Amino acid sequence: MRLQLYLTASQAVPFDHLPTLKGAFHRWLGHNDDLHDGLSLYSLSWLRGGRGSRGGLWFRDGAHWSISAHDPQLIHQLVGGIIRVPEPGLGLTVRDARLITPPAFQDGEQWFRVLSPVFVKWETQPGKPADHLTYHDPRTDELLTQTLRHKLRQAGLDDTGAAVRFDRDYPGAKSKLFRYKAVQCRASQCPVIVTGTAEQIRFAWCVGVGHSTGLGCGALE
Repeated sequence: MRLQLYLTASQAVPFDHLPTLKGAFHRWLGHNDDLHDGLSLYSLSWLRGGRGSRGGLWFRDGAHWSISAHDPQLIHQLVGGIIRVPEPGLGLTVRDARLITPPAFQDGEQWFRVLSPVFVKWETQPGKPADHLTYHDPRTDELLTQTLRHKLRQAGLDDTGAAVRFDRDYPGAKSKLFRYKAVQCRASQCPVIVTGTAEQIRFAWCVGVGHSTGLGCGALE
């Protein structure tokens, strides 16, 4: 299930706002160690609808933020938290919200645009920083597939045949540099193709693809 939020902004929003959105997400849900420490079976998009300037992002016509989850109960908990405190921070206020059920997918392949860049990490050696791979690197398809299958198993679903790959032929594909707290990250603003059963594709639509979906990466349109 997906929760589509519509927000107003009373000031410029800093480019490095992802930690604030993640913090609001967890405050709205309340104390939950499994969500903080476990595998993210949910995905957060980036804010959309803004224009960048030296002062940050301006949302003169409002901002859009998508939160999706495999468990519908999580989405319903979020709604309760938002009603109590509709301000995530940074001058943002939730003015409207809409619940969206997953589309009726079919078995086979499904092409998706992304609502936030897809982040893929390659662990080279224990204790050393991971390499950040972009859509140009063929290793990303294997890592995307491994991550989706791991999440399917974690959710108690069959992972047989599930696969994810970048659509490298998409003319608008590009890499995207962003910062999360003090860490510079490189991700891919590139559509993906998910292969599997209708259930597996629906699951990917909810939980996103790649790493750090709970921080704001890899959300699917």
